[in-house]
Amino acid sequence: MYLIEKKNRILRLFLTIASTFLAIILFNIPVRAEESEATEITPDITLSNGGRVSSMTDGSYNTRTSFSSGDTIVITSSEAMYSLYIKWDLVPSQWALTYNDKTVNCGTDGFLHEYIEIPEGTTSMTITFASKEAICDLHTYSSGTAPAQVQTWKKPCDKADILVFATHADDEILFLGGVLATYGGGQDLAVQVAYMCEFTSTAKIREHEKLDGLWVSGIKNYPVCGDFPDLYSTTLEAAKKQYNYEDLKSFITGTIRRFKPLVVVTQDFNGEYGHGGHMILSNAVADSVDTSKDASVYPETASQYGTWDVPKTYIHLYDQNKITINLRVPLANMGNRTAIEIASEAYKQHVSQQWCWFYVSDDYEYSCADFGLYRTLVGNDTGNDMLENITTYEEQERLAREAAEKESIESSIAASVAEEQSIAEEQSRSAKEKSSKREKSSVVVVVAIAFIILLVVFLINRYYTLIQSRKRRSSHRRKGK
Repeated sequence: MYLIEKKNRILRLFLTIASTFLAIILFNIPVRAEESEATEITPDITLSNGGRVSSMTDGSYNTRTSFSSGDTIVITSSEAMYSLYIKWDLVPSQWALTYNDKTVNCGTDGFLHEYIEIPEGTTSMTITFASKEAICDLHTYSSGTAPAQVQTWKKPCDKADILVFATHADDEILFLGGVLATYGGGQDLAVQVAYMCEFTSTAKIREHEKLDGLWVSGIKNYPVCGDFPDLYSTTLEAAKKQYNYEDLKSFITGTIRRFKPLVVVTQDFNGEYGHGGHMILSNAVADSVDTSKDASVYPETASQYGTWDVPKTYIHLYDQNKITINLRVPLANMGNRTAIEIASEAYKQHVSQQWCWFYVSDDYEYSCADFGLYRTLVGNDTGNDMLENITTYEEQERLAREAAEKESIESSIAASVAEEQSIAEEQSRSAKEKSSKREKSSVVVVVAIAFIILLVVFLINRYYTLIQSRKRRSSHRRKGK
């Protein structure tokens, strides 16, 4: 009984020591905390030109503060600032940001809404302008991830899984928004948007609204835009009198060749509700996907980007090879909202267009879920997925990496086998050489032994011959006496 109790005491002591040791280890392991969301800072802002700070901090696209070359903005804060977010009135030229005794050139990406990170943080920064500029909105933020509403744009795609052509800012949401939300936001694919018409010279607010709408849709790559004005017509023939059709096809062909899309999507041949601008765009896209592979067609962009033959092309509301995208599925990447909910919210960003009767829906005549496969190099669809029979660029890269890794492993194995074989052959040669040396040594030994035996025999024989000779001479002497 005493021994059992003593054993239990020893066991409890051991468990206590082990628990204490484990706790010490766990408490000393550094825990990486998730980065929190950045919060907006309200800094002190001083303008060298005496302009109104309130005009660029009121959150409105309708107000702005203008600057001339050489003007500066000094921004200071008692709390460290880790990022700067500017919404320009127009896309800026290059400008300089100075902080912590260094200067960074900004404005080089051509973004209307520009986000600049300051990794080490600063309590003072200075913006210096090299040309005339105007700012609609300016914000600074603390350390942490940028809030959801801050547009941290990436450059346009290198290669696009899906290239979406829209005539105007808002068409990409009203009629093509299901594609953006499903594949761009929901699946986080490389979705590139290209607009035909620009609004910088007519209604600048629409340039802001299109960025806001794309960002809400989950698009992260900055859009590209043609230089065509917004003109209204009701027929294709009238639109072709308003626009230079060859110039439009040149723009579209160059865009296709630049982004090398696996899928192209554009608007209705009939212009949805009958807009000639929509008609001319969709017809130009249809013509361009047939000729973008031909280097003799618009050779300048063929020389710049190479040619490209688009695997699949979809037209909104096209009545052949129809598909209907399911826009009612919760999308995990988008907070479990559905594509139709996302598109509806994105369209609300086009504040200046809310007076129109249009709306986002998947169950009326202009449904943003309904498309037709106009052209295909990979076969017809059997379902409602635009990416059927398509391997996305990310997947292609993954497969290429796996193939390269497999090849590397196989090469390593082959090299290892070859090395082992070489070692085995070397060992075999060495063994043969040793065996040959042993054989030669054995022969030498045998020859030496034989020589010694013969020599001994010879000497013995010689000895006995001498003995016999002496005996004969001795015998002759005795006889002579």
